[in-house]
Amino acid sequence: MTAPTWSSAAATAWLSARSACWSDPRLSAVGWALIVALFVATDTSGACSEAAPCTIDRTDVVGAIVVVAALAHIGWLVWIPYVAWITTPVIVVVSAVSPGAIVGEAASWVLWLVVPAAAWTLATLWWQRSGRVRQFETVAPLASALAVPPVSKWAWDRRTIRLLVGFAALAASAGLVAYTLHWQATEDAHVREATRVPGTVLAHLDDGYALKVRVSPPGSDVRTLETFDASGYPVGSPVHVLVDGSWARLAAEPFDPTGWYMLAAGAALVGATLVGTVLAWRRRLAVLASGPVPALTVWAGPAPDGLLTSDSPWVRRAVVYAADDENMRRPLLVVPVEAYDLHDDDRPDDDRPDDDLPDDDLPEKDDEPGPAILFGLPGDGAVLALQVEGDEPLLLLPTGPARRAGRRHRGRAVGERRPPNAYR
Repeated sequence: MTAPTWSSAAATAWLSARSACWSDPRLSAVGWALIVALFVATDTSGACSEAAPCTIDRTDVVGAIVVVAALAHIGWLVWIPYVAWITTPVIVVVSAVSPGAIVGEAASWVLWLVVPAAAWTLATLWWQRSGRVRQFETVAPLASALAVPPVSKWAWDRRTIRLLVGFAALAASAGLVAYTLHWQATEDAHVREATRVPGTVLAHLDDGYALKVRVSPPGSDVRTLETFDASGYPVGSPVHVLVDGSWARLAAEPFDPTGWYMLAAGAALVGATLVGTVLAWRRRLAVLASGPVPALTVWAGPAPDGLLTSDSPWVRRAVVYAADDENMRRPLLVVPVEAYDLHDDDRPDDDRPDDDLPDDDLPEKDDEPGPAILFGLPGDGAVLALQVEGDEPLLLLPTGPARRAGRRHRGRAVGERRPPNAYR
């Protein structure tokens, strides 16, 4: 199985087509984080009091979800930037249709920063996408169609745990919503039957999150009541309490479900992110494994802190160079991989390594740099597989998208004396 070589001259044209580092959409996450910090810094909402009760309405719940969505938007920009194609326009629309849900008690002038931040994010996303298209157009005419060597299905993807965690987070979110709704219904039923009675604050408890209150008839006794901030109720000050048998609550502090809805929204976003990214990754892997894909001959080596051996269960990284760059002076891409020995299943049991033998007696696999076949069109964010040539060929299956390589991924010259255990 052979493939056309990816020469240094062709790699130079490919590198010139890539977008500049400053256009990375992940850098725009800094601007969004600054906007969130300004909203928090200018928030003037005070504590609950008898003069200003903390009433809860739909806007509070929407605002809580908006806060979680804004934080998720920043996280998505860092980890899965392409999701910002959807979230960025949504934020702009919400800020225009319902600005109160975003601003709340914060300074309204901060909202004007959303538009330039969104414009910058969308511009970087477009620039990155254009760079990938240019890269693919540059290298596609050079490649030939080859099929990835067949391997067992389990070797392709190890993200089942992430998928299970994602579904568990979605189930937890649904459970939190159901629990909060039930709690809210119970509180509303008590409020309908409760009697409003005066009381006097006797002491602050639990570091300021609870009060000891003497309640006047008809519920005459001492009650311990939860509060958002006890500093708003000095000892000896009068308060009003809603009493329904053994149930009691400060009249100024109705049940606030926003925290629970924020937690549920956060769990839902985490679950949806995990499930969505795993399913999208599996779909991209299926395309790579379904039939012939563009292939090129390149020079590949392990990253300085990685391995190209199938003995390690950890995710490692392979560095891709031009086929004639045997001195590995100009790294092109870094591909997160997990190695799979193509001949492992064909060896008789007597030839397999004995796990009971000391490590010094086990044969070491060759992890030297060398020629390899690259499956898939190379580009930032592409899904690529590698077949390393040699006496014991290894198939390097991707565990994540390819990333641009930096100076620290430069390899050593062929024939150069390497330190003991280098790359191991």
